[in-house]
Amino acid sequence: MKGLKWLLLTILLISLNLGLLVGIRNRSQVSKITTEDLESDKFRKQQCCEEFLDQLAHCKESDTARVLTISMLMQDYEPQKLLTDDRLLALYKSREYRQMLDAYEAVWSDAECFPVVSEVAFWEDTWMSARDYGGHRQHEGCDIFGQKDISGYYPVCSMTKGTVEKIGWLPLGGYRIGIRASQGGYYYYAHLDSYEREFQVGDFVSAGEILGYMGNSGYGKEGTTGKFPVHLHLGIYIQTTTNRELSVNPYGVLRYIYKKNVKYSY
Repeated sequence: MKGLKWLLLTILLISLNLGLLVGIRNRSQVSKITTEDLESDKFRKQQCCEEFLDQLAHCKESDTARVLTISMLMQDYEPQKLLTDDRLLALYKSREYRQMLDAYEAVWSDAECFPVVSEVAFWEDTWMSARDYGGHRQHEGCDIFGQKDISGYYPVCSMTKGTVEKIGWLPLGGYRIGIRASQGGYYYYAHLDSYEREFQVGDFVSAGEILGYMGNSGYGKEGTTGKFPVHLHLGIYIQTTTNRELSVNPYGVLRYIYKKNVKYSY
């Protein structure tokens, strides 16, 4: 019996020590969070592994942004598992926590639909890769391709409900349309072949509504096409206190939506 008691006591002490170490580690991570994190590269990258996205896709939609925020902040913006306990964040970093929650809601909460109607759509994480049209710059979005390299073939739909904020030609983006969603995120769809209708600034659009058709417009004066393969460039931007258009990586959001929704057939 004495041997069993010592064994149980040892297990208890080990458990207590492990819990203490986890608590110290979590408190240390919380202490590193600052208001500057919102515009940091690690926040803008929106990095999520496939296993984490699989877990996130099974969360209640109303809880997605909160769980994502906790998991990101407590795992240094590279989450491996879902975390739901926000007590340390609320106690020690309430301002920063609220700020980051608003930001993740703007990026993730309004997204309902995958933007390209295609049986086979593919895209890669090319965030911040080099581009050279108009001078050296970095890619601040995600390019989505269909199986067929045919301009005007694949419909492009709004990922969110929202309001048309910008429309028309840009030398870089070609025919584009920008939708401001309800949580404040700005969704930018570029290189369109054409528009579904004559959208006007201020028009309301529904999630899943066709905006236009995938093309290869841009990189020149209005009407320029064919400078690159047919694809959709998707950009997501949020507003901060110091930056009206802070770009964030759409790749994780696209993977999340693609996992959650029934695939299109076209």
